[in-house]
Amino acid sequence: MKLTTKISAAAIGLLLLFSQTFSIWNLKETQRMRLGSILNSELTRLNTSAQNFSEEFGQSRSYLKDEKGERFWGRSCFQNHYSANAVLYYDGEELSNISGLEFDLAYLKKHTDDFSELRNYLDDGRWYGDFLMMIGETAGRKLLILHMPVGSTRFELLHYRDITELYEESRELFLRGGGMALVLAVILLLALSLVVRRILRPFHHLSSAAAKIADGDYSVRMEMRGHDEVAEVAKSFNEMARQVEGHVQSLAETNEKQRRLLGALAHELKTPMTGIQGYTELLQRVELPKERQQEALSYIEQECKRLSRLSAKLLQLEELAGESEEEIRAEKKTLEVGKLFAETEKLLHRRLAEKEICLETEIAEDAGTVEGDADLLISLLTNLADNAVKASAPGGVIRLAATKEGLSVSDEGKGIPKEELAKITEPFYMVDKSRSRQAGGAGLGLALCDQIARLHGWNLRIESEPGRGTRAEVCFSGRQADKG
Repeated sequence: MKLTTKISAAAIGLLLLFSQTFSIWNLKETQRMRLGSILNSELTRLNTSAQNFSEEFGQSRSYLKDEKGERFWGRSCFQNHYSANAVLYYDGEELSNISGLEFDLAYLKKHTDDFSELRNYLDDGRWYGDFLMMIGETAGRKLLILHMPVGSTRFELLHYRDITELYEESRELFLRGGGMALVLAVILLLALSLVVRRILRPFHHLSSAAAKIADGDYSVRMEMRGHDEVAEVAKSFNEMARQVEGHVQSLAETNEKQRRLLGALAHELKTPMTGIQGYTELLQRVELPKERQQEALSYIEQECKRLSRLSAKLLQLEELAGESEEEIRAEKKTLEVGKLFAETEKLLHRRLAEKEICLETEIAEDAGTVEGDADLLISLLTNLADNAVKASAPGGVIRLAATKEGLSVSDEGKGIPKEELAKITEPFYMVDKSRSRQAGGAGLGLALCDQIARLHGWNLRIESEPGRGTRAEVCFSGRQADKG
């Protein structure tokens, strides 16, 4: 059962319950009031009749010599003055009955207490203590039966009134009310279903939108109208959808990066492992001259070192991927730029000497210190300078500079084509793969530098012109990538 039907059925059910409960109570109260009115009216009438009968008997008593005379007078008087819905008794014995109904007075007197609640209907509770009243039923008719002794005489009057119509009217009103209530309930059910369906329409749209998101369409959004609770739900849903879309997109990008990273890693491992395996098999199976053996062992050592450096840089990249700017900010210290440059030159001293490259440093007066993590900044400068060494010809010059705007590493090497600048910070990307591999590179250095710069809230900017060298600058202001 749909929610619209449930809400409508529940509302109509409660409405019917309360309305019918009130209707039954109202009918009973109306019936009680009418019955009370009839009862008081009939009692007044019976009491008046008893008084008149008693007065007439008193006037005629002087010439009534015995019981037989009293009976004869009473019967004659009763038949001449009373209606067909009354019975006259003498000493508990039926004397005259013109009603056509038989009444067992002894039985009525015995069971009168069963209807004691009828006394609650009386206008005055101090009515005569000897009268009885009850409701009887005969031939499908309901009768209000009243009995009263006639003064101090031996006569008694029984009076009844047919009140079947009172109960039939109440029953008919109840049935009519119930039928009308059912008709109104059907009409209300249809109207309420339309209203509830209209109210719940945004939630149907919400369900449809959620189904689309579940099917992979993360661009779907809810239309917001007004400022009610439904609009608040739509706003929250749209925000959730935006977050989900961003998260899924981020996961997709991360997955794609990892896929490319694994592909590049497999490619990078294939060449050295093939060479190492070939030379190892050659050394095991063939008796080589000492010079060839040394050459093979040297190649194996060189490739193992390169794989070791590759592994170290991959681990560093993985560690940096788990870092956050807040964690780096907590570890930041004020560092002297001169010491950073000196440490970089010390680490690259052997490589600089091998190619007879001159390392020049320049520090502006207002750039003597920098806020950052010492180990990460040394790694950044070392990788940038190492790339500059690889790109420079023997006897070239590399410049480390510090200004208020940032740190830079410049060389006079072969440069980088403009179309390659946007890709050079991707892991394992190398402009000249054969040259970089011969120099021991793996295409991870600039990826590390870019990650370190981002964690510090900086921007890595690389400018290059083929044949005239490259300038890598870490800008202290801005996070927007600008690699060209």
